[in-house]
Amino acid sequence: MMLTTAPRQAIVVVGLGYGDESKGATVDHLAAGVPDAVAVVRWSGGGQAAHNVRHGARHHTFRQFGSGSFLDLRTVLRAPMLVDPVLLAAEAHALEGQGVHDPLGLVVADARCLVTTPVHAAMNRARELARGSGRHGSTGLGIGETVAYDLAVRARARAGDAVGNFIAPAAAPPGPAPTLATLRDRRRTVAALDALARYAAPLLESVDDGDVAHPSVSEMASLLCAIAADVEIADGVDRRLADALGAGTVIFEGSQGLLLDECHGFHPHTTWSTVTPRHLVRELEAAGHRPFVLGLTRTYSTRHGAGPMPTEDAGLVLPEPDNREGRYQGGWRTGHLDLPALRYASRVAGRVDGVAVSHLDAIAAAAAAGTPLRVAGSWDGDRQPLAFAAHPDLAHAERLTAAAACALPDLAPLPDDPAAVLRLVEEAVGAPVVLTADGPRRTDRSPRVGDGPASRAA
Repeated sequence: MMLTTAPRQAIVVVGLGYGDESKGATVDHLAAGVPDAVAVVRWSGGGQAAHNVRHGARHHTFRQFGSGSFLDLRTVLRAPMLVDPVLLAAEAHALEGQGVHDPLGLVVADARCLVTTPVHAAMNRARELARGSGRHGSTGLGIGETVAYDLAVRARARAGDAVGNFIAPAAAPPGPAPTLATLRDRRRTVAALDALARYAAPLLESVDDGDVAHPSVSEMASLLCAIAADVEIADGVDRRLADALGAGTVIFEGSQGLLLDECHGFHPHTTWSTVTPRHLVRELEAAGHRPFVLGLTRTYSTRHGAGPMPTEDAGLVLPEPDNREGRYQGGWRTGHLDLPALRYASRVAGRVDGVAVSHLDAIAAAAAAGTPLRVAGSWDGDRQPLAFAAHPDLAHAERLTAAAACALPDLAPLPDDPAAVLRLVEEAVGAPVVLTADGPRRTDRSPRVGDGPASRAA
């Protein structure tokens, strides 16, 4: 199967690492290069999924808007994506400053999307501060708390009950957790926020977060409802998607990398989101589409915050304009190309039809800095050290984490020839490289053509 400019495609973009694989720049490139592109769908994660796009003098970090917004493409926010209306409004304001006309008018949001509020964010930060040196690597934006609260409400959790790897701070209210549909009615919004605030109070009172002032329930309700009124909230978003796919190409923009998937990542240093596109691909196929799954990787490994990263090398000297240490998320880490991790990510994806490889310019940059890149073909002599499980349980996740945490990568010099590097990636992922990038901008990306296996998807 080839990634082409054929009309009415469904292109699913996913990261094959721990995030930061150039998903935003890739979606922007596709939106500009596919003639009939009509929409970008955000379908997982939430406001923590920061995707950088640079074109000309413009630069924006897309968090909830689709990364085709510089081209005025419609954004569809589809459950189970989480929506933070406050961050969405702030992002809309920033996009207006970048010349995007009426950004909120470009958004169609699924009424089923859970809403992330300032209370969820405060809980997230308090819980992460309480962990001290045992932090999980959270962004502090309330993503896990949003999902955990919904699960607690559904399970009628009591104080002290385990909800995933969180502990319920109080008895969960009868619910439901706030969704975008809730925000259509201020009275329902106030009731939902009141219940959430009571649930969060024991946790927030137990941790000093620096005397951060939190808005009252009434203030939050007014703000959230006002923002929601400026967004089209749809009850039948899948019908809208079907219409879009009948009219043109739709790009499905994944959130974090597959190695952070809530079920298949290295527990507990994972996201509270299903990042694998398996369910999305099944739904699209059931609707009669043949989606193209585009997996993304850099020529080296990166990670934010805590968690296993076998090829990490603190001595690597590589330019990084868009990532830095965060108070809750932790440090920015780099390492060498990790082929066992890529092989595992490909299994997690379920299917990868083509690969986009970015940061080819880093090969020469690292060599010039005296810290040449290397590549791990195996860990401890094992090419397949991570066992994939279709339905993993907590014990399996813990075994994965233990294996990655103590792994010694078998490192060799990374080839100087970019074409040789692309062949290594193709072999690991089991799919041709169809797109390459040697810089951060849209114009730095090129379709892959040639006589080798990658030419199958030119």
